[in-house]
Amino acid sequence: MTRPILPRTAAALTVLTLLGMAAPALSQTPALSQTQDRVSLALPERTVPAEAMFGGQDCAVPARIARITGDLPRTALKLRNAEQLKIVAIGSSSTEGIGASSPDMAYPQQLQRELTRRFPASDIRVMNKGVGGELARDMAQRLGRDAIDQHPSLVIWQTGVNDAERQVPAEDFAAEMIEGVGRLRAANIDVLLVGPQCTPKIAPTAGAYPTYFRLFDMLHRDTGAARFHRFDIMRYWVDSGRFTYNTMLAGDRFHMNDRSYSCLARVLADAIEQVARK
Repeated sequence: MTRPILPRTAAALTVLTLLGMAAPALSQTPALSQTQDRVSLALPERTVPAEAMFGGQDCAVPARIARITGDLPRTALKLRNAEQLKIVAIGSSSTEGIGASSPDMAYPQQLQRELTRRFPASDIRVMNKGVGGELARDMAQRLGRDAIDQHPSLVIWQTGVNDAERQVPAEDFAAEMIEGVGRLRAANIDVLLVGPQCTPKIAPTAGAYPTYFRLFDMLHRDTGAARFHRFDIMRYWVDSGRFTYNTMLAGDRFHMNDRSYSCLARVLADAIEQVARK
């Protein structure tokens, strides 16, 4: 019994398509003589697509590093429908804006401007509820007043540095965060966790930080909160030469400054936009 040739023909056509060549009509394919010169088929050059970047030219960081891990369904729906969007940014000094030249240069205020520029049809408000020096338990105690009672669609919760610095037991930190995220999600609020910044002192291998960095992975996995990888973004800026520690940090070499707060807001706005438009 003769084996059907259609599958092999189809496979050949597929190969030609992948090579970017037009397949000849079968009825018009000339027979090749034994003495005919061999035809050399040159593969077309592969064009490697440019890597997607967030933050624009001045603050560029690969989207694979800066993307939000997880979903923000309520936030995305508000932005897609051009509805009013309220965001509460709760945290410590990085949220309050220590290191910035004025409160208007803190990242939450700059995030509001960046999101408004990307979604001009939406009425967007970002409330800054940062208090310098606070631990996770301090923020958890005011979640009701400063977050839930404001009826936001999204809470951006920046924390972890002060707890690690003061050697708060990891299990205590995790318990406060799990309970707090649970309260926010029970109130139908999206939660985006923001971990430590990148400084010469803060590293995933230094002091209590290894445990704390792993805790943020656990919190995302076990609570459903989304994650924004601030440390990785800032480390990329330094490694790529976009910043040095001197240009990225304030005079105390610990807090961010006007320029890096601005870049953080741009990158975060791009990441939120990606979530909203996917």
